[in-house]
Amino acid sequence: MKIKELRLLNVTIKQNDEIIYQGKAEDVPEDLKELTYEKIYFQGVDVVVEI
Repeated sequence: MKIKELRLLNVTIKQNDEIIYQGKAEDVPEDLKELTYEKIYFQGVDVVVEI
């Protein structure tokens, strides 16, 4: 599944434990939308996506 397929969620996208995006899934920058994630989980009310 690609990051662009997540909708209506607040997401935190991390790469090597560094946050590279935090906000609404609909507003993820175009260059990140096509990436495939390795791990996804809930942390509080946010979805954390590790690439």
